[in-house]
Amino acid sequence: MTQIINFLQYFGDQMLEYILFPLLVWTCIAIPITGYLRWTKSMPAVYQYHSRIALALVLPLGIAGALLTDFLAKSSETASTAFIVVQNPITVGPGSSESSLALTTYGPNIWLGLLGTLVVLGIVLYLCKMATDFVQLKKMEQHLQFQPLHSCSELADALSINEKHDTNTLLAYSNIATIPFTYGWRKTKIVIPSDLKTDSQNLAMAVQHELMHIKHRDYLLNGLLVFIKAVFWFHPLVHYLHNSSQEYREITCDSEVLANKQFSKKKYASLLYKLAKREHQTQLAMSMAINPSSLKKRIQIMSSQTNISSKFRSSVLMTVVSATLVVLTISCTDMAENGITNSEVQQAQSQIQSTNQQQLFFVNGEQVTSDEKIQKLSRLKSKYIKSIDILKGDKAVEKYGPKAKDGVVELHIWNETKQKAFTDLKEENSNVSDLEHQDFFVEVEQMPEIKGGLAGLQKKINYPEMAQKAGIEGRVIVQFIVNKQGEVENPQVIRGIGGGADKEAIRVVKQAQFEPGMQKGQPVRVQYSLPITYKLPDSKNES
Repeated sequence: MTQIINFLQYFGDQMLEYILFPLLVWTCIAIPITGYLRWTKSMPAVYQYHSRIALALVLPLGIAGALLTDFLAKSSETASTAFIVVQNPITVGPGSSESSLALTTYGPNIWLGLLGTLVVLGIVLYLCKMATDFVQLKKMEQHLQFQPLHSCSELADALSINEKHDTNTLLAYSNIATIPFTYGWRKTKIVIPSDLKTDSQNLAMAVQHELMHIKHRDYLLNGLLVFIKAVFWFHPLVHYLHNSSQEYREITCDSEVLANKQFSKKKYASLLYKLAKREHQTQLAMSMAINPSSLKKRIQIMSSQTNISSKFRSSVLMTVVSATLVVLTISCTDMAENGITNSEVQQAQSQIQSTNQQQLFFVNGEQVTSDEKIQKLSRLKSKYIKSIDILKGDKAVEKYGPKAKDGVVELHIWNETKQKAFTDLKEENSNVSDLEHQDFFVEVEQMPEIKGGLAGLQKKINYPEMAQKAGIEGRVIVQFIVNKQGEVENPQVIRGIGGGADKEAIRVVKQAQFEPGMQKGQPVRVQYSLPITYKLPDSKNES
């Protein structure tokens, strides 16, 4: 039972961090856009179709982008310790001490983990349904005799087969299939009910309709939409986008078929009515008839709408650009403005305020020597700052020479806002209003020391059972202030691994007692970062 609870807790943590927030952002963006699309009757069908596809594709791409953003942020965090004074890390293994982790089945993340597990089970069922449809499609294919489309004499007069996707297409007639459909990505195949061969014009219109699906790569897009619906089966908006996109996909093809003046609109509408009453075999294949309820709408639109082929490319371009913008919005919602967090800016600015004037300052590669301008650096607003780097020791000397022995602060400000950045400053007291209670040093002459040493603190640390069961290991970095009395203030995890390890690190750090840091013979408040490495036996992972 404990293992199950631990798993649900961990899974709930991951769901909350990586899935729910991007999903919520997508929903907030998608609802008004979907409403606009639904109530805008004058928008061409091709725009309606591509907009719905883009909106559905944005959801998994946005979540993937958020995961990638988090991964890159953690990677850069390990590569640079600009704001971290790293002491010798504490390594923790299983059995360091008796477990003190208290789990409760009533915690919100437990229920979130349970809900996530049910969602995964639903995904598995939907994917099994997709696999079943695919197997049925392949079984049907075994009983069909395909031939190149260009060799079909009965279609030679009615169709002008000259495009690459036409000449590579295979065609078969089936006594089992009830409606025309298309499938296959690299080698596309069209299956036509045998009874349509009795009417050459109906046959030509049906094949022409399927060729439009091939031209638009609809089979690939439909497969993606079916997969998205399977993964996000619990979201009603995803189902709506899938169903409505099918409707506008068919309307788009209808318009292109009827651009051929040899096809009668009345005859084509009669064919649609005939096929709409038949059973649809599989959602993986592209069929000419989707839903009888949409038949009236399709006929109304085809009677009034002109050829939309000229709008197709502009619709694709507009859709790609819009989807990219929304994906970036979802991916970056949990990042601070311009990719740098306010806490990072405040930490660097605090160091600027408390540092001596022997440290060097560079803004966009140019050294700042004016005392007045250096003080302004501590009041820059984060929205103007692209990045901050603090070089110390050998790295600073290697880049700037002996004059940089006391360290270098490099600020990169967005070029288009550089002038405004030094006039639109924070209030002078907004960063540090009370030297006694809010100021702290990042480096001092004598850094704080843990009473009892790292070994004494290590004995108090437990390797959470939940992390052990899930195989979680890595480095947790806790940042805090050591005050003048040697007590820990405001501990927070700036790099975590989850699985209860972060909470355990905070618990132990709160118990730590320090010899306070000293500057010019006086105890001062010092920012301190303590790395704690959790490592499982026989692990080759190095954090």
